[in-house]
Amino acid sequence: MKKYLYFIFFLLVYNVNAQVDDSDEKVSISKNKIEIPGYIKLDFGFTFLENADASLDTDLFPSRSLNLYYSKPFFIGDNFSINPGIGISNDRLSFSNDVILSEETNADGINNIIIDTLDFTPEKNSLKSTYLILPLNFKYYFGAGKYDKGRFFIGIGGEIGLHLNSSTKVKQKINNRVNHTKIKKDFGVNDFKYGVSLSIGVGNFNLYYKKYLSNLFEDSSLPQHITKNPTVNKIGITFSLF
Repeated sequence: MKKYLYFIFFLLVYNVNAQVDDSDEKVSISKNKIEIPGYIKLDFGFTFLENADASLDTDLFPSRSLNLYYSKPFFIGDNFSINPGIGISNDRLSFSNDVILSEETNADGINNIIIDTLDFTPEKNSLKSTYLILPLNFKYYFGAGKYDKGRFFIGIGGEIGLHLNSSTKVKQKINNRVNHTKIKKDFGVNDFKYGVSLSIGVGNFNLYYKKYLSNLFEDSSLPQHITKNPTVNKIGITFSLF
């Protein structure tokens, strides 16, 4: 969450500086409206795996995705826009089985990723990964009006992401007390992700579907006894914060 706040703070500072001209005129900021050359957007959705081993089955609703990013539309005419952006993505996969990703060192001193079977049924067992993302969307608008003000649109696009960190979390109750175990490692998660997206919406609100073409794990770091390297899909909504 701190990363999100730093990101927003940077944009606000940039916006204030942009309002100061060469003659050092007094900066004027509206109390009720923040003016920036673009939008701060939030993607909220659900993450699910495709082509995954049965041991990595996930539950849809606890497997949530949250993206916070800045996007600036560039219009070519009144009906078509190119929308680059930059931001942070958090993806969580909540496992259906009583398993968790773990790391062990073999007799040769080599670290291996394993799917560790828990000896209890957890209330929560998940893998969360954070990425720096660069989304790019192309939108075509329909109906009367100018630019993106309340108009229906269809969009296609893509996204690339740089893996920043990952962590696992196990939640269980012991003697009626909730216990959390969190381990921060990369767990063999792919250093890069890339995929395509489809969106449909009105103005600055839309539904989206994202399909990542990259695998979840590095091929060289696939968990032991797993024969399939899954890919990630997402469904959700996007709206502008301001």
